[in-house]
Amino acid sequence: MFIFIFLLGSAVIALGIFAIRHPDSWWFKRIGDDREPSEGWMGYIKFAGKITIGLGVMIIIFGTQYLTG
Repeated sequence: MFIFIFLLGSAVIALGIFAIRHPDSWWFKRIGDDREPSEGWMGYIKFAGKITIGLGVMIIIFGTQYLTG
């Protein structure tokens, strides 16, 4: 079970790193919005990437309880 949770946490962390490095990616655009993203929107995506990395770390840390049981 821990391996699944570790892989899930790693994927969430990778998504957060991708959001920080490439905030102008098509993954983070609204559907049907073909405009260039503004600086405020890209700053928001970078902040959301940092929160996502923290969430991934929490998933891994809380998943370590399966190692003891």
